[in-house]
Amino acid sequence: MFQACRLWNLSIASVLALTLSNVFLTVRLLHNGDCSNQYSANIEDSVSLVPRAPILTPATCLEYVLADSLTNNTDKAVFSGLDLRLGRWDSRRLYKFFDFAVIGEKYPELSERFSVCLATQSSLEKIYSLVQVSHHWSGPISTAIFAAGNDELYLLQIYLSYLRNCFKTIRERVSFHLALPKDRAPTHLKSIHVGDFTKFDCAKPEATLNDLIKLRKVETNKWRIKNPYPQNHLRNVARKGCQSTHVFLTDVDIIPSVNFAEHLDKFLRNQRPQHHPTAYVVPTYELDERVRFPRNKTDLIRLANKGLARPFHHKVFIYNQFATNFSRWQADVSDSEVTHVSHNVTNFEFLYEPFYVAPDTVPPHDERFLGYGYTRNTQVYEMFVAGYQFQVLSPLFTVHWGLQNKKSRPAWRERQNNVNRKYFEIFKREVFARYHKDPLRMLLPKKVQKQHGLGAGNAGGGAAGDNNG
Repeated sequence: MFQACRLWNLSIASVLALTLSNVFLTVRLLHNGDCSNQYSANIEDSVSLVPRAPILTPATCLEYVLADSLTNNTDKAVFSGLDLRLGRWDSRRLYKFFDFAVIGEKYPELSERFSVCLATQSSLEKIYSLVQVSHHWSGPISTAIFAAGNDELYLLQIYLSYLRNCFKTIRERVSFHLALPKDRAPTHLKSIHVGDFTKFDCAKPEATLNDLIKLRKVETNKWRIKNPYPQNHLRNVARKGCQSTHVFLTDVDIIPSVNFAEHLDKFLRNQRPQHHPTAYVVPTYELDERVRFPRNKTDLIRLANKGLARPFHHKVFIYNQFATNFSRWQADVSDSEVTHVSHNVTNFEFLYEPFYVAPDTVPPHDERFLGYGYTRNTQVYEMFVAGYQFQVLSPLFTVHWGLQNKKSRPAWRERQNNVNRKYFEIFKREVFARYHKDPLRMLLPKKVQKQHGLGAGNAGGGAAGDNNG
């Protein structure tokens, strides 16, 4: 009781001072370009070439500045009291995991209210994207996050504490699961005071993170380049942290469309049992960083027609999302905002790796695939062999900021891809043994596959599809 009421144990002068400071901060946020450059009543504003703005609306900023300052009880850093001698190991004892190291204040209630949970994973570099994700996804969010060494864990503690202190949506909706590598596992947590994370500007989450990352040690940066990022481990951890019947598995910088969770939840609750297992594909687009986030599908198509949005990885590796059939999706235009199936995926191919919604009974991501190459597409391939039907939803969509162009691949990334290619030769035989099916004729000799345009093809392209968090 004391903790819940202690804010009011102040003098009247203190309360007045706090109120005035909130008013001044509100005015600054609404006029400094961080929160006021937002959605406009005119859809044409969404295609004007202006600097990319955060997704926060002025009303949301106002809510956060006033409500958070009065109701925020984030007086401790994240992971406080976490015993690093505990945790659980993966099957090869390469990584240690701490499930629900941080629990969203409303995560249990949201898990009961929504039939679907967003599961995602990230490293320190991209975790700022959760600000946008949590604004558009009002349901539970299960996030697995990786930290390499004492210094990175310390920076992660500060930044996650900052996010929870500044953003109500993150504090309430997001639960975090921590992953640490065996050979750089910290032995203890550093002492962090409230002032260490409350001193940063709540209006600048990305800039704050960039400043913190500069403090990371050189040896940690070198280790990160040399060692693969365990994205499949993290995907499995995040997915199993979801308590809902369905999971929408994404990478942290994939931003859902507005009111995504509510529309998807209603759709899922209205579905009747089907004769075959189903995964619902959500189209993903790249978005020019100079435009504002599209408010709906019509807005997105207008951006695409102007060359300011395009299918995800269209230039980097087209097969990554090609089977979704974006042309058909864009042709499915309706004034209704009711979520429905636009069409079935009929031209599935091995390198396809969509972001999809499915029950939490789908095959896990194979954790032998570390770093880049064969991480997501192998799991989707196994679903296809197991008999899953992929159906494309409309008008829901997701967005990845920035129009990507093909770049030369660094040597370390190519090495990881080559290692994973060897594992794939084992994996595809295991899949055949499990299901006694080879619909894409992956077990044919490579020469025969090439003659008929079958098989894995250029697996390096599959690596390009891995959106490392």
